[in-house]
Amino acid sequence: MENKKLVESLGFVIKKEKVASLASDYRFNELILEDLDPYPGFYDHYHIPVNEEEQKPRSVFAVMKTKGLDEMDDFIRTTVQIKKTSGLKFDAVMGWLEYQNSTTGCIRINMQDYADLPLIIEQYSKSGIDFLANRVVKPYISLITVRKYMILEEIAPRIYHDTEMTDTYYIMVDKYLPWPKFEEISISIRNNWDHKVYDAAQAGIYCKKGVVEMVRIFDRKASVTRLEYLRDKYDIELNRNQ
Repeated sequence: MENKKLVESLGFVIKKEKVASLASDYRFNELILEDLDPYPGFYDHYHIPVNEEEQKPRSVFAVMKTKGLDEMDDFIRTTVQIKKTSGLKFDAVMGWLEYQNSTTGCIRINMQDYADLPLIIEQYSKSGIDFLANRVVKPYISLITVRKYMILEEIAPRIYHDTEMTDTYYIMVDKYLPWPKFEEISISIRNNWDHKVYDAAQAGIYCKKGVVEMVRIFDRKASVTRLEYLRDKYDIELNRNQ
């Protein structure tokens, strides 16, 4: 039996999404934003319906006063301790987002029961993390970066499946481009292809030699053939931008 190649590494995802104040019956003292447009290329641009069997992924962002946490290992230890002492089930990673024309740090939180969110935020506050004060934030588009641990399984040359996130794939590419150019290329590729219902974001993982650049693809109807097409198209477009 052939052994499948697994890649386990710290990595990042850069994406542009619509956020706004979290709609909640609980009155937070801290600024909490919710993701209104989690996979814009898949859901909102093409009006894909969401039913009980196919729920939108949902994230919230607790916005910090500073640009970010200095020590990721301290954040991980804090998160592990909160989970251990509270028994709550959630996923939290470090991140950065654009807010009021500047970049500030945040904690991106995913969970099933958002009734537990006040307790989670309280625990992070007690650990010494300072959050911005709550205020009304109308929907706006923000460039968001999250840093996370990834376990990827290679399914074709330079194409990987996220073992922990359904319908999420990563395509390895040779070159990094600033977000505006990456977005321009991604729009061009989509507009010139019949299959348009997917979402693309920048990504990467860290290795001994540096950063392995990637494109994150979310697609509920992905196939190896379609992913190979995207891999080849990104290769062509990236090579044009020397």
